[in-house]
Formats: sequence, structure tokens, C-alpha cells
Amino acid sequence: MRNLLLSGILCCSLISMSSVYAQKSVSPKETPKFITNVEGVKEYSLKNGLKVLLIPDASQSNMVVNIVYNVGSRNEGYGEKGMAHLLEHMLFKSTKNLGDIKKMLSDKGGNANGTTWLDRTNYYEVFPSNDENLKWSIQMEADRMINATILQTDLDKEFSVVRNEFEIGENNPDRVLQERIVSTAYLWHNYGNSTIGSKEDIERVKANTLRVFYEKYYQPDNATLIVAGKFDEQKTLQYVGQYFGAVPRPKRVLDKTYTIEPAQDGEKFVELKRAGESKNMGALYHTVSYADKDYAALDALGEILTADPSGYLYKSLVETQKVSSLYFWQPTVRDASYMYFGFAIPNDKDIKATQDIVRAELDKIITTKYTDQDVSRAQAKIIKQIDAIKNNTISFAINLTEIIGSGDYRLGYLYRDAVEKLTKEDIQRVAEKYFRSNNRTVGIFIPSKDEQRLKPVEYTDDQIVALTKDYKGKALEKEVAAFEASIKNLKQNLTEGKLTNGAKYGLIKKEIKGGKVQANFSFPVSNEKDLNGKSDVGGIMAQLLKTGTTTRSKEQIQDRLDQLKSSIYFNFDHQTLSVYVNTYKESFKEVMGILEDLLLNSTFPQNELTKTIAEYNTYLEGNLNDPQSIAFTEIARQTTKYPKGSIFYTSTTQEEIDAFKNIKQSEIVDFYKNILGGNNGFGSVVGDLDAKSTGEILEKTFGKWNSKSKYERAIPTYFETQKLDKDIITPDKENAVAVGRVSFKMDRKNADYPAFVMANEILGSGGFLSARIPMRLREKDGISYGAGSFIDIPVSNDVASWSYYAFLNPTKKSAVESATKEEIAKALKDGFTAEELKSNLVSWQNERKTSLGNDNTLMRLVNTYLQYGIPLEDYDDLESKVKGLKVEEVNTVLKKYLSLDKMTSIYAGDFNKK
Repeated sequence: MRNLLLSGILCCSLISMSSVYAQKSVSPKETPKFITNVEGVKEYSLKNGLKVLLIPDASQSNMVVNIVYNVGSRNEGYGEKGMAHLLEHMLFKSTKNLGDIKKMLSDKGGNANGTTWLDRTNYYEVFPSNDENLKWSIQMEADRMINATILQTDLDKEFSVVRNEFEIGENNPDRVLQERIVSTAYLWHNYGNSTIGSKEDIERVKANTLRVFYEKYYQPDNATLIVAGKFDEQKTLQYVGQYFGAVPRPKRVLDKTYTIEPAQDGEKFVELKRAGESKNMGALYHTVSYADKDYAALDALGEILTADPSGYLYKSLVETQKVSSLYFWQPTVRDASYMYFGFAIPNDKDIKATQDIVRAELDKIITTKYTDQDVSRAQAKIIKQIDAIKNNTISFAINLTEIIGSGDYRLGYLYRDAVEKLTKEDIQRVAEKYFRSNNRTVGIFIPSKDEQRLKPVEYTDDQIVALTKDYKGKALEKEVAAFEASIKNLKQNLTEGKLTNGAKYGLIKKEIKGGKVQANFSFPVSNEKDLNGKSDVGGIMAQLLKTGTTTRSKEQIQDRLDQLKSSIYFNFDHQTLSVYVNTYKESFKEVMGILEDLLLNSTFPQNELTKTIAEYNTYLEGNLNDPQSIAFTEIARQTTKYPKGSIFYTSTTQEEIDAFKNIKQSEIVDFYKNILGGNNGFGSVVGDLDAKSTGEILEKTFGKWNSKSKYERAIPTYFETQKLDKDIITPDKENAVAVGRVSFKMDRKNADYPAFVMANEILGSGGFLSARIPMRLREKDGISYGAGSFIDIPVSNDVASWSYYAFLNPTKKSAVESATKEEIAKALKDGFTAEELKSNLVSWQNERKTSLGNDNTLMRLVNTYLQYGIPLEDYDDLESKVKGLKVEEVNTVLKKYLSLDKMTSIYAGDFNKK
């Protein structure tokens, strides 16, 4: 966000443009021209150059409007580093025609965001599907395309917010290392620059400079508008023609970027020394543009090398505990990309020796002989990921941002097709071509002779047009049935059942795109006595449930799930095992059979236990001096006083590390055999499934699975909070965190609950950063990148709390502390206004309606009903009670439960910084 130098002529042309827009936006001036339909993505265009993509999905109750501009850090020049990202922030301020964008987004609720990266910037809004939201979103995006105010006063506040965002990233060793490696690998191309930009450029840019950048790139001929979900297609085209059609085609011509990164002529090495507790290593290889046919083969090779448990690098490095974890990624970009490998190294390992070991393993990539099984395994995993995104229309529309930034939305289909056609010869070829040491950045320059240097391949716009213009895609899938997002409709489509052992379930009959099926099961087990001192054992046990059974190896389990495009996840917390299943209608029975095998026949190999503990502890070691981890851990420790060993006890990070080191395989097995069981369980399934057969499948999976430990629900103890302000110094950390908490007694049946929900909404949680705390800290004072509040009001007990948080520069600690407490004190003394209640009520209702369109929300509501007997109607009842509130009731309840005299506050950061 930055650029300007407005001459009088530019000012005049801008005024003229605004008046034209205001005049032409009264009625449709143009009907978008239909171009093509590729697998349900309908492409249109306007005469001004705007590309429009419509992706209808009647099964959704929400819609998304996403606009993508082909501008990112790649387009920034000298002194402009971070300008595209800064401009993204500024476009949430105001426009000449509509005014305060952020307030309007807040009032309407829903979800909205903007993101910037190497080749593109996007803005999107997810709202409940209705004509008003559709029309407003299109009108708003058209207005801020050319009519953003970009005031110096707004910029003066926002640059410090962006700087704080920069500082948060500086606290992550792996992220900083990756940034340094990338910048070293790219000698000339702007991909070597961080999108968030230079701290100095961010702080010094002026609004007039920012405006020049804005007027150059934020134009219809440089943008793609996407509308997806449930919407009226004809009205959408009408609104697009009305609002975007009124925007003139710009007279300027965008120059093409022409910098090509030269072939690297030797291995490079960078050593980074700075504060931090974890040891990390990275390796980068220059690769190709997303449009290149080799991109898919490289992605597959990355999976073949790093996948847990089958990857070649995984086996040679993680299995042998030389590193605790590894990952790879290849950015989806317009120009020649790169593949990056990241390695986490345990603190007890010598990083220099490990570096040599890793480099030796990387050198084997060229000489390894890859197999057909390697290819099919990688294909299954990648296609599973592609289908998972494709069958979630909202996510698919947002995900198209990256592909559009790479040149054209159809490149995503070409990539999929290329993945499906891969052979082991393709994998062998790209391994030998790109993974040479002289194309790698991890070390120092070494002169050598006869190097086979790789020069990146340039793809012109004409080449991309040639690749994509005639692409038709696969046959269209059948349209799915509409599903109304309402409690009434949820009840009408809910079938309840009970298994032989007493476990309860609910089937939500809903047709989801692609035949997708989701399930969420919870299994409360045992009692406080039997679980004492076993929290860490339970957590590790859950992570090991997919590492092998008496009938399947870990590799076989993962391979089959990938082939079925399915996943199973486990988590154990307090006294509940949670199970999450994502699959498809035709695979549901087999996937549940795999789940049954995991629950009944897991073996917990010692080497998997060793690897898992090493990975966890390496991660935890990185948090030992992390302000955010420290602050949230310490607030829990200060506000609850459970004895060590209790399932509610909050361990320090070091205590967790020490506890994990002492976990024995026999403890895992004992927990699995004697504690786990499904006889007190409950869960829900959502998908287009037959009720009878689903019940039979669930009966087979869980019906005879019983715990040997007597179940008694553990009830937390109420601890009254005390007034406390505690500083924790974290040396040489660029970011700091503040968090505060007040405890009180309340459950969701309490008569004060509806009023307290709205009190929290107005004070710190509601809207799009428009509640009092974020408005004061971020919008008014510009001293925090993120600030707000949240509540924890339980269903089944009365141990409740209200908390606030803020991320800040350590030098702003006093300002943040004063501002936060001033806002709380002001609310307690003077109360909220009726207008605040009214505006926050609207956004709160819209957020709930948006949430109700989410399948996870439907399952959560059903699970709460199954566990506690809370009627589904309570969801609507709460809204009725909130709508009937008077502002006096909200103010009374706020004063009843909140008090600065009982507030515990923790501040973590390097407060010695000046």
C-alpha cells in the first residue's frame, strides 16, 4: 500500500473518474460477455478488461465475493518494498462514495479479509447468501477499485500496525531463516524480497506515493472478480455490469515485468545468528513457473521425498532421528519458482554436523531410482488435496487467487491433469535436472569446473494464452441440492441413533459437493483419579494412533487413506478422545473400517514414539522464549491453581518437554487398552448417506468398543482471579503480547448469559475490528496489529472467564496497557450506547448465520445436543433473547461480572528495548 505523487492532472482525472462512476452506477450499462465454462467455472468479461468467474453451488448457504489484482511484491521497485501489502491494509479504510469500509464490513458481519503475496493481492467477503449482501459486495469492490481515499492520517496510524505484523514474523526462527535463504537464492528477481516489505520503506512511504501505485494497478484490466457459492447468476451479472461496467478502461498500459533470474553458478550458503531456542535448516532449489509442465512432477517429487512415513528423506533423516521433522513447499507463482525444504533439528544435535548429513541426503535425490509406487502414492495424496479444495466451493474460490496470480485460472486444471499423467520417468527427469548442488542455496560459494547450470525458463503471457485458451476441462459434475442454513432445516434432516454400548450419534442428511462426508466423534473416558498424571501420555497416544496396527503398517494406512482421498485425525484433551473424519460417500464404509482397526488394533511402535516425542519437543523448545506461548501459558497458570498431575493443570513449556522425554511405550499401551473406549461417546456425520446403513457402519466401528475404566465427568474448580500485572522479559524478541483475564461463575443457562455475550461483542470481540478495544488499539492509536477479547462460558458447569489480548511492539507496552484498561474502565463507568448495541447486534447475527452455513457448526450443535441434551432450538432462543435486550441490561451485566480490581494481566516481551 504505497505510492503517489499526484499532479494536478492526476487529481483532475481521478475526480472525473469518480463522477463518471457515480453517474453510471445507477443502472446497468453493460451485460458481461460469456466466454467459456470450464468444469462449472463460468467465465465472463467486460469491455474494460475485467475478467469475471461465477462458481454456483446450491448446496451452500453462503457466498463469497473475491477480487484478485495481478499485483504483488514482484511489481515493487526501488524504495517500494512492502507497498502492495501496505496498500492492502489501506483499502479497508474508506472510499469516496461509500465511506468507512471497515465499519460497513463490521456491521454486516460475515468473514472478510485481504491478502498480498508475490504476484497478486486479493480481497474477499463471505456472507450468508442473499440479494442484499451480493449487491453490496459487488458495489463495494467496484467502489474501492478506483475510489479509495488513501489519506495520510490513516497511513500514519496503519504503518505502525503493519510494522507490528512484520515484528510478529521476526519472532519465528524458521520463517526468518527461510526469508534469508530465499533472498540469498534470488540475485535479481523480486521473489527474493519479502512481501511484507522493508521496515524502513513501510515507515517512510507517503500517501501520495502510495496513490500512484494504487492508480496504476487497481484497475479492471488488471483484475479478476470471482463470485461463488449460492447466488442468483442473472442478478450477479446485472450487478457486475452496473457497478464494474461503469468503471472506464484505463488509458495507461501496464508494462510487463522482464527481470529473469540468471542461472545460479554455484551452491550458496547463508548463516543466520539471532535470538531463538530452536535449531533449523533450510535448502532451496530453483524450479519453474506454475505454468511449466515440470511443476506437477516437482510437486510429486516433493511428496515422494518428505511424506510421513514413506518419504526417502523422511526415512533417512526423521526415522533415524537425525532431524525431528521436515517439510517442503513450492510456491504457486507466475515466474520461475523454487522448492524449499525445512528441517527442525533437536537442540541436543550438532547443527553443523547435521547440516552435512542433510546435504549428503539431498545429494542422493539425483541418483535415487524412483518407482511406480512412489508416483501413485504421490498422485493419490495430491489429487486428494485438489478434490478436497474443489469440493468446498468457498475455499475453492479463494484458493483460485494463487492460480490467477500465476497467469490464468485454468492453469489449475492443467496442473491436475499433469499430476494424473505423471510417470516415474517424469520424476527421474526433474530430479536429475533441478536437484544439483549448484542450483541449491544452503552453503557457501565453491568454484568448480564443468558445471551444468540451469537457466530458468521464461513464460510469456502469449504462451500462457496458448496453453489455456482452448482448454475445456472435464465433464461437469451434477449440481447438488440446496440446504437451508436454519435450525428448523437441521432438525428435519437429522436422524438420531444409539449403539449397542450406549454411544449416541446423529446423521445430518445433506448433499455436499463431490459426495463429501464429514464426521466428528467425541469419546469421554475414565475419571480424574485414573487420569491423574496421564495428560501427556494421552496426548502422545492420540498422535500415535495412525502409526500402525496388527493388520496394517503406518505406510499402508496413509497410502490407502490418500487413495480414498480421505483423512482421519485424533486428539486427546482432558478426558476426551476426539476423532475427525473427512471422506466421500463411496469411501465412508472402508474409511470407518480403517478407523475401527486403529481404535482396536494399534501397536504404537517404539521408533514412532521416539520420533513423535523428538518432533514435539523440538517444537516446544522453539516456544521456550516465545512471547505468545509464554503469555497464554502463564495466564492459565496464574488464574487456575490445580495441583500438578490434574487433568486441568497447565504445565510450563519446560515441564511438557521433561514429561514427554519420560513417556514409555508401556504407558501408551496401558492407556490405549484400559482407558479408551466408546461407551460414553457421541458424534455426528454430515453427508448424503442412508440412515440405516450408516447406523450399521457406526455400530460395527464403535458398538463393541468399551472402556475398562469407570467414567465420571470431571468438573473444573472455580478460582477467583486477583488483581495482578506481571511482566515476563523475553530478550531480543521483536514482538510482545499482552493478555488479561477475569474469572466468574456463569453457564449458558444463566439469565445473564445473553447480555454478557453482547457486552463482550461490543467491548472486544464484535464486528470487523470495530469493537472498542481493537478500535482503540489498532484503528485510533495504531499501537497493535491485533487486539480483542473472548469469553469462555461453558455448557455444563459455571467456571467462566472473560479475556483480552493484544500483540504489540515491546516499546508500546505502557501505551497498550493504559489504553486497554482505559477502555474497560470507560465501559464499566459510562456503559455502552444503544447505537453500539444495535450495530453490534446486526454483525453478531450475521456472523451466526454465516457460521450456521458451515458443516462443522452443524456437527458441533448436534454433538452438544447429544452430549448435554441441549435442544437445538436453544441456538435460535439465544438470538431471540439477545434481540430483546435493552442497553441498560447489557451495561448492568458487564458491571456485575467484570472488574479491574480482579483482573490478572500478563505481559511478555523484551521490555528492556528502547
